[in-house]
Amino acid sequence: MKHIKLITAFSLSLFTLIANANVSIIETDSFNQVSNTVAKKAQQYGVKNTLIVFDIDNTLLTSNVDLGGDIWYQWQTGKLEIKPTKAQIVPCLFEDAIGLLYKLGTMVPTEAQVPSLISQWQLNGHNVIALTARPPNVRPPTERALTRRSINFSGSAVAPIGEKSPVYRAMVTIDNQTREVSYMSGIMMTTGLHKGDSLKYLLNLTERHFDAIVFVDDSENNITDMSQSFKSESDVDLTAIHYTYIEEQRKKKFGAVLTQQQANTMASQWNDLKLKLDTLFPGRKNGGKCLNQ
Repeated sequence: MKHIKLITAFSLSLFTLIANANVSIIETDSFNQVSNTVAKKAQQYGVKNTLIVFDIDNTLLTSNVDLGGDIWYQWQTGKLEIKPTKAQIVPCLFEDAIGLLYKLGTMVPTEAQVPSLISQWQLNGHNVIALTARPPNVRPPTERALTRRSINFSGSAVAPIGEKSPVYRAMVTIDNQTREVSYMSGIMMTTGLHKGDSLKYLLNLTERHFDAIVFVDDSENNITDMSQSFKSESDVDLTAIHYTYIEEQRKKKFGAVLTQQQANTMASQWNDLKLKLDTLFPGRKNGGKCLNQ
């Protein structure tokens, strides 16, 4: 059964932060709730004043296989209950491995209705954009994955009033972290920077204000970050939607987000792939150093 849960806060401390702000947090495993929320905010504030912001991985799209997908990434970075052994930790994860697997892999919509919903919101006149933790150097496979599923943010990008969407790529410092960020075609790639502050950075860059923002992400941390960033913005009604469909489906099917057997399979698949690539392209060994260092 689909479930929808209105979350006052993920924790007592967060509740204290947002209790007096125009911030709502919703947890759901269905895009039907996203659609209902957008409709409600559009009716209240108007289409042009309601911005829709999506994460990509396990929110709009999900990998066909575990290897290289968001579950694999969470496992490799120690964010799941099951941790990789020392032998299973992929070297050059950020420098080489992630980009390689993005290029090799394919993705499908998390729910069949996702592409058509986005298209309808765009036709209605909403600004609709993607805000991803992926780095700018994987933009080509990211845009390819979206395009293959008929998702295109170019026409609904946030841009200065009366101007085309900017093409932006620079080193940006947010929350004492300096990383490369890019924004073009309605997709902001943040290299893992704080998503709430990244969105505020984009709105300042384009000199845009929206009365309402609907933000959808599968990461609880990103939902918290976005809520904290807008807690003091009394003129912005933020609805942060924690989208749990993929994790809920995995729990129902496998009994957990990731099983030990699945983790071992991913490790074996990576070793097989690396061996094959190193055999065909021996220069990839690079003396044990990362290729992109």
